[in-house]
Amino acid sequence: MSEPWLYDEHPAMIRAHPFLFLLLLLSVVGILAIGVWWVLHKGERLALSEREVLLERGLLAKQRTEIALTSIRSVRITQSLGQRIFGVGHVELFSAGDVAEIAIKNMPRPDRIRAIAAARKLDLLPQR
Repeated sequence: MSEPWLYDEHPAMIRAHPFLFLLLLLSVVGILAIGVWWVLHKGERLALSEREVLLERGLLAKQRTEIALTSIRSVRITQSLGQRIFGVGHVELFSAGDVAEIAIKNMPRPDRIRAIAAARKLDLLPQR
């Protein structure tokens, strides 16, 4: 006797529903990308006190940078058109030299930093 021929009643999802499979794959990749972005940005904190600016980065391992408000010489705020529409921007704080001691990207309402520094009558160079 010959073996019976087997018919697969459930073909592979890719062949049966290629668009559904692609949509599912893109959804999973998108959710993973959003999760990675959230974890990276959750560990970033910028705080201002009466005397200093503090930047903390990291969830498990921490990097902490502090600058006294009196030593800040320049604040640079950079915004593209899209960032201006959504109210975010890059903020850089300089105390000496050409390298920013504190730099944070995509910060909401970046003009707050400049306003707080100006309210404390710090000597800030004009914004560019």
